[in-house]
Order: sequence, then C-alpha cells, then structure tokens
Amino acid sequence: MARLVEALNRFFGRVEILALGLENERSAAEAALAKGMPLEAREHARTILSVLPDSAVGLALWADAAEDAWLDQEVVASLTDLAKRVPWRADVWLRLGRAGQRIGWDGARDALERATSAPEERDAARLALLDLSDLDLAAGDPARAQRWLDRIPAPLTTVPDRDVALRRAECALAYGDLDGARAAAEILGEPTAIEGRAALVLARLALAEASAAAGFPAAGSSAAALPPAVVGRALDLGLRALVLDVPGAAELCAALVAASRDVLVVDRVRRVVRAAGALDEPTWAAAFAFAEGRRDDARQALARGLSAGDRAAAAALLRMAVETRDLGALDALAARGNAKDDGKEPRGAAAPPLPPDLVRLRDAAAMASAGEGSGALDALDAVTGEGAAWADDMRRAIAQAWVPPAGGPAGARAAAAWGDVLRELARTAKLLDRLDLLAAIEALAVERERPLRAAVVGEFNAGKSTFLNALLGEDVAPTGVLPTTATLHWVAWAPDPFARVVVRGGQDRVVPHAALKDTLRALAAAGDKVARVFIYAPIERLKRVEILDTPGFNAPDPDHIAEARRAFDEAHVAVWLLDAPQAMKESERRVLSEISALGVPVQILANKADRLKPDALETVLAHVRDSLAASSIASLTPPIAFSARLSLKGRLGDEAALAASGWAEVEALFAEQIVDASDALRERALRRKAGRIAAELAQAASARAAEDREAGRRARAEADRLRASAAYLRRERRALAAAIDKALEPARRELASDLRPIAALPEERKRTDASVRAYVQERLVARLSWPLSAEIARAARAGAEPAARGVRGASGADEGGAAPSPRAAAHVRAVLMGMVAVHDAPDELAARPIEGVVEAAIDAFAMALSAEAEAPVPPPASAAVELRAQALRAAFEAPATPADA
Repeated sequence: MARLVEALNRFFGRVEILALGLENERSAAEAALAKGMPLEAREHARTILSVLPDSAVGLALWADAAEDAWLDQEVVASLTDLAKRVPWRADVWLRLGRAGQRIGWDGARDALERATSAPEERDAARLALLDLSDLDLAAGDPARAQRWLDRIPAPLTTVPDRDVALRRAECALAYGDLDGARAAAEILGEPTAIEGRAALVLARLALAEASAAAGFPAAGSSAAALPPAVVGRALDLGLRALVLDVPGAAELCAALVAASRDVLVVDRVRRVVRAAGALDEPTWAAAFAFAEGRRDDARQALARGLSAGDRAAAAALLRMAVETRDLGALDALAARGNAKDDGKEPRGAAAPPLPPDLVRLRDAAAMASAGEGSGALDALDAVTGEGAAWADDMRRAIAQAWVPPAGGPAGARAAAAWGDVLRELARTAKLLDRLDLLAAIEALAVERERPLRAAVVGEFNAGKSTFLNALLGEDVAPTGVLPTTATLHWVAWAPDPFARVVVRGGQDRVVPHAALKDTLRALAAAGDKVARVFIYAPIERLKRVEILDTPGFNAPDPDHIAEARRAFDEAHVAVWLLDAPQAMKESERRVLSEISALGVPVQILANKADRLKPDALETVLAHVRDSLAASSIASLTPPIAFSARLSLKGRLGDEAALAASGWAEVEALFAEQIVDASDALRERALRRKAGRIAAELAQAASARAAEDREAGRRARAEADRLRASAAYLRRERRALAAAIDKALEPARRELASDLRPIAALPEERKRTDASVRAYVQERLVARLSWPLSAEIARAARAGAEPAARGVRGASGADEGGAAPSPRAAAHVRAVLMGMVAVHDAPDELAARPIEGVVEAAIDAFAMALSAEAEAPVPPPASAAVELRAQALRAAFEAPATPADA
C-alpha cells in the first residue's frame, strides 16, 4: 500500500511547511523512510508536528514512520488525529483500523467501517470490507461476514476476485452450504505453496464432502469414519496451512491426528510438530495421546494447558473431545469453564464456556444415562453445530438401547422398550401428519396385551379348518361350507361360545356355533359379502393363542387371496398346511417365499398323511425339505406329516384314530415352539410391524426434510440476492440517482399539472396553510412514490442479476417485472413525505431535479432490502424429525445374530 505522505503531499501541498522553514525536515523524513530508517523519520515528523500540530503531512509522516517501526500505539495515535483532518480518506481509516486490531483498540472495527463508506477510494474500501469479513468469521458470525463481502463490487475484468472467493468459501462452510463452498473453491483452484488459508479451506471442504457422502452431518463428523484417502488429502492440506501458521490449522490437524489410528500418519505429523518445536504444547500432547488410546494422558494435557491459561489449547482440545466422542474430556472442559477466580488458579486459567450445542449434548448424555431417552432426544434436537455428528451417534445409541439386537443363546431377543418406542413413533407420525400410521401404532399398543396369533394358511382344500378344530379339540371352525373358507376366521377365547359374522355394508350376525354354517350359507346365497368371522369359545388354549383360519391361496376369488395375505399382517406365526399327496407345488413355494420375506416365522405341516404309504410319505417329506432349502425358506422345526381328519376324530374320542393320526408330534411342536415361545414370537412380530412403520416414517421424514432444505436453499439464495441488490444500490446510488431522476420526468409533468392551481395562491398561504401542504404531499407521494420505487427496484434487479437468476425477487416481482416490496415502497414514501415536510415551497418541487431526494430514496430502498434479507426464518423442525426417525429405523434394521436369523 502506498505511503500516506505521498498521497497527502499531492492533496495538501506544502505551503505551510515551506513558510515555517520545515521543508528540510519533511525531505529528511521522507529520505529516512526510503532508506529504511523509520526511527529517524519519526523524529523529523515529530519536529514538524511540534511546530504545526495539525499538519496533515506531519501526521502522515509520523504514521508511516511508526508503522515501519512497529510502534502500533503511535500509529493509532497519529492516525486518529489524521482522520479528524481528512475524514473522507478511506486509506487513513483502513490503516487506523488495522493498527487498532493489532493492539486491541476498541475503535478498530468502527475505523474499518468508516473506511468502507468512501466510494471514491474503492481499493481501500475493498480491503476494509475484507478485514471486516475476517473479523466476523473469527467471531463466528458468517452471516455478517457474508454481508460485508456482498458490498464488494464485482471486478471489471473476467478474472474473479480470489480474496472474496476464499472468504465466501469459509462462510459457506460455516453455514454447512457445501454447494456454495464448492462454487467458491472452484475459483480458488489448487492453492500454491504459500496459500495456506486456501489450503485450509480445501481441507475442511474435503472432510465436509466426505461426511455428507457417508451420510454423516457435515459438522463434527468423526474423521475415523471417513475414507483414508480423504483424510490423507485433508491432512496434506492442513499441514501446509500449519507450516504457514494459518489460524485454525493446528486445531484441524490435531483433531485429525486424535481420531487417527494409522501409525504412519501419526508419526508423520509428529515429525512436523517436532520440527516446529511444538511437541510439548498441550494441544499436540493431547492429540497424540488420543491417537495412542491414552485418554487419561490427553485429559492431563488438557488440564495442563487450561491451568496455563492457554485458551487456544482449550479450543483445540474441545474439538478433539468432539472428534473422539470423549465425554470425560468434555466434562473436564466444562468444569474448567465454570471455575471461579479464587486466587488458586493462574489468571485466565478458566476455559471459555462450552458452546450451547455441547452443553445440550452433555445434558442429553446425562439424561440417557438416567434412562430418560425421550428427554435426551429432545435435547439433541437442538444440537446443530460442531456436535451434530456426536448427537446423531447418541440418537442411534438411545434408539438401539430401546430395541436391543438379538444375542445370547439361540439368538434370544430382549424385549424392546415398547413404551418409549411407541411414543417416539406416535410423536413422529403426528409431526408428519400421518394419521394412518398413527392408527397402526395405536394398534401395536393394543396388540402387546393380546394373546399370540397363529395363522393357519395353505391352499384351499388343504384341511386348514379341520386342523384348527383338531387343535382346539372341538368342531368350532366351519368346514364344508364352500369349496374354501370364504373369509378370515378369527378364533379367540370368551367365557361363552358364540360367533360374530361381520357383513360388509350390513348388520353383524351373532349366532351360536351350531348355526354358523347355515348362516354363512344363507349370506352367500343372498349375495352378501362377509368381511370377517369371529368365533369365540371357552377353550383354555385360546387364552394364550388365538387362531386365524385363512382362505386358500389358490381360491378362485381374488378377494379370498387378498384376505389370506392380510393374515400375514395380523399373525405372529404361520402354520402352513401342505396337501401331502401333492406337496410343495410351485404356487405354494412362491407364497411361502413371500411369507418368509416378510419375516413371519413359519412351521410346515404335511396333512393327509393317511392317504400315503410310509415309504411314499418319507419321499414326500424329503422332497419338502429339499424344496424348502432350495428356496431358502426356514421352518421352525423340520416338516411333520400327520392327518388332520384322524386327529380331529381322535380329539373327539376315537383313540385308534388319534394313535394313527401323528397328532402327538404336532401337539408337542405346537406346545413347545408356539405356545411356550409366545413371548418371543410376539416380540418378533411387533418388531417386524414397528420396523415397517419406522421405515415408512423415516422415508416420509426424509422427504419432508428434503423439501424444507430446498425451501431453505431458495430462501438463502433470495436473501443473497437481496443483499447483493442492496449493496449494488448503495455502491451506485449517485449514478443511479441521475438516471432515475430523468426517468421520472413523465411523472413529474403529471405532478406539475396537479399542483398548477396552487401557483395562483399567495406565497404566505402556500407556506402556512396546512391543507395546501397536505395536498402537495398527497399528490407528490401519489405521483412519484410508485414510479420511483419501481425504477429503483428495476435498477436493483438489473444490478444483482447474477445472484437473482432463477430466484423470485424479494420485492415479489416475477422474472418479467420489478415491483417493489411493500416495505421498500413504504421507505420511499417516507423519504418523499419528509421532503415535502422540510421544503419551504413544496409546489416548486415538480419543476426541479430531485437527484438528492432520489439518492436518499435509493438508500432507504437498500435499507428495506437489507432488512428483508435479515428477517429471521425459524428453522424447520423437519431436520431433527428426520434424524430421529432414521435412528429408530436403524435400530430396527440392526443385524440379528446368525442364530436368530
């Protein structure tokens, strides 16, 4: 940057210096600066100021000399005085702001902001805007940093502004806007060997992209879960930035090392850190301890750094605690952050307070440990920053604790925490307006308290109803009513025997068992459709197991087949009856595969064994076993052959038939594998049904979140367009004012016509009559407000066209118009009303150019656009809903042990 004295010599001249004989001092000072002797130049400048205390040239010489000598306190003192003399000089304010930052002067930011308001010194204003953006990025306010960048004019050449692109990339990464970061990174390209800040940006972008591709939240995702090639690339770039001493590089590299388990990577970084003489610094000591699994040593290093008041170490170690999911380290940081200055700790030993996100994460961890999973999930909903990936891990751990995977002998399943699970499913269904799934969830809550449900399935005429009657020991289920059972028969316990026939579109029929067959025949003859038959009986077994007797799968009526398939959703276990003389037809194998794919446990029984000789029966059973194996269909136990007809006879008192039926083996199987295992079978069925609901909710939540993310992207793009438009209007307001004033000539002619009657009034009345002034104000606002607002809106849209392309305007205009927003138009009206209020002769306004008023209106319009851009948009809850739904779905999809499978 050019020396201040060179610019001010041209502006002020040296008349006073020559008149007082100080020219030699000025020349000597400039010569000393040229020779690199700033202290000598400083003495000559002070000599000039002792004679001429307000000399702009003397102050400039003092500032230049003090800056070369790194006397920042004197730089601030000299430039503060100089700025009073030349407040329009952006270069003076810029240097004052930069020097002020170096010494922590409170007025540094204000000085930089003053530098940005000098439209004639765009280079200095641009540098001040970049510095302000850096300040806000360091303060964690990327939104404000972005607004400073929006005020920097686009370069006149085709070469993009790399400094702006670098900071835009940093802002986008802070927002989690990967698309924006990529676009800015394309401008940066591959950084050179000395572009450490760009290298750090690309390292952070590589990690964020890999996290997103792996399905992790971009912020706070663990490097240990990312592809080694990506981590290696990020580490290469991070080390380059580290060597160049870029702020944030040490924290990034230390976090990558802490999460690494690659000995070669850790050793490589250790050599770099050793060469820099930083191996004993708490940040690096803790990083290497984490990498080697020495967490206690890492925490000791953390305490050592905090005790020494090393807040940079605290920030790096905080990131490592997040990276390694170390709650103990986080607790230690929190304890230090809450420490009071009791005189026992060195000054500044307390760590900065934990960020709110990590405070919520600690609270959630405590609630989860106390068994308050739902409360923990609520707390995690608000975690969106650097702890987002950790929060997602905790969500999944909470959900997995609710739905523990199979383990132990025979793959036994622990019961899920159904109260928590069903409440979480119901909460998600309500938030997504899925009333259909809410009803299904409520049905699951009821099902938990009901007996086990076993469905008897198979093709028609396989003997299903006969088998059911044999199982119950009574002739309960109707047989021989039609060629197949016409609908689903639900057999359950009741203290008295009766049947209830549910008729579609008609009144239910309640009949005794003896009348059920005749009732069904009569309904069929009348053409009435039976929806379902409930058969109740005081049979003890039905207190533990309810039986579903299904229509045949190869029935001629498609409704019967649909009813049979619906039984799969109702049942906890299925008993498939084969017709032994023609067992395992292709149609049966197809439906059995469907049942198996749904996860419904199946037991295969071969009925009508009495029709085959023993050798033929053994051949049939071998064929069934081979067919099941070839189709990957599992039976609870190997298939059993029996005769339902003889079994029913035997159960009704024919001992010879019972002995010949094979029923004893079926009875034992039913008792051991179904009745005694009812809790496990019910748990498996509940998990299957709840898992389907969880998957559907997760899919719906992801769709809703995707819509909200797109809406958010459009809102951000619109806000960016608004900021760009506002910045353009402020930047170009003088040039725009002249053009807009000319464009308003037709409106002013109409206004002049409206005000012509006032010209004949006495001057005194024009000035004092309130009604006259009110009329002028009303006409001026009516004639000029809308045209002026529309012209400014049109100019704003044209000036920010690249940002606005494809986005609906903030003013509410579509692509073909430039209608101003109500807020912007109101700001313009206020300017016009104020103009009338302060003007002595308002009726003369129509005949005069009003460039100054137009310029003020442009400023007011730009203020309105900025306010619209900053209007808070509450974040949608869909992101948290999606993460919770995905966590619960993942818990249900967790792989079972081989024994359970």
